[in-house]
Amino acid sequence: MKERQVITHLKEIAEAPYDYLRDWKRKNGKRILGYFCTNTPEEMIQAAGLLPVRILSSKNSISLASKHLQSYSCSLIQSSLEAGLRGDLNFLDGTVFPHTCDSIQRLSDIWVENLHFPFHWDLILPVKLHTESARVYLIQELRRFRLGLQEFMGHPISDENLRASIVLSNENRSLLREFYRRRAEHPGIFSGSETLAIVKTATLMLKMEHTVLLRILLSQFGPRDDYLPEGVRLFLAGSVCDQSQIFDLIETCGASLVGDDLCSGWRYFSEDVSEEGDPLEALADRFIRRVPCPCKYNPGIDRGEDLLKRIAESGAQGVIFILLKFCDPHAFDYPYLKGKLEEIKVPSLLLEVEPGGMPLGAMETRLRAFIEIFGG
Repeated sequence: MKERQVITHLKEIAEAPYDYLRDWKRKNGKRILGYFCTNTPEEMIQAAGLLPVRILSSKNSISLASKHLQSYSCSLIQSSLEAGLRGDLNFLDGTVFPHTCDSIQRLSDIWVENLHFPFHWDLILPVKLHTESARVYLIQELRRFRLGLQEFMGHPISDENLRASIVLSNENRSLLREFYRRRAEHPGIFSGSETLAIVKTATLMLKMEHTVLLRILLSQFGPRDDYLPEGVRLFLAGSVCDQSQIFDLIETCGASLVGDDLCSGWRYFSEDVSEEGDPLEALADRFIRRVPCPCKYNPGIDRGEDLLKRIAESGAQGVIFILLKFCDPHAFDYPYLKGKLEEIKVPSLLLEVEPGGMPLGAMETRLRAFIEIFGG
């Protein structure tokens, strides 16, 4: 398979993930668990013999979900519940809700009362991550999750299967990081929407299958006929963004995307899990040493300093913050991160994505004005 064929295949899956997953389930006859947030230990779901699938926003207009949610719920909450109530997620055999923001926690209550999937699990992760008691508690919570998966599947999940699953995920994460590194060096080779498709499909496909495709892309990485000329080098930060049209618009306005710190991007694959020792302890340690999102607290790791480091490594000239409207944790985080950028005189732009999507015309006007700062 050639590079262009791989990209076309991955983009087709990313644009219609529910169709792909229904077809996958029909062909493979295996169970699928949906989950919210990159803090979910998908290695455990894989080891149980299930396909872990991250639930992101859908393109449906909101009607059914509005009966259950306040109007100030973020678009991820609204659109995922809408998809569930419409039956679009009927390929799922269950859902895992890690405790992150208040909205996700409350969505879990609404979800279990209205959707009735065979498996429902609240993974209650600690908020403070810097104490020994947090680590002890987290390992116990992962053991509880393991028992729940075993009961649902009707067979034990061995340490050997967990380690094998960790190896598969680490290999995939390593290749994604290598892809990001090369793309920062040559940002025009793959567009932002293509990069989004590559990362998004990593959360939808069997790791082994996705890894094979990633290896093909990396082995054929090089200039192509429709190579995009390099523009102003920009870095994306914020929460979740799986709207390919936003990435395309940024590049149309004269920018090159050279890195990100998104939940739907870099944060998904930034850290590996140790392949040595107790696998549950290794999963817990990965969670603790990761750069925390605004929903977690670890005074030993500064999100702002890490962001500055990654911006410098990418060679970015400016930053675009993409935040879901009504996403309180990231909204509270924004002033601090913006202040850190101002300290080193890196310009930034805030784009709030509305439920249903921000009008692209208004977004384009703001983007072009921002890029003009750099003489673009």
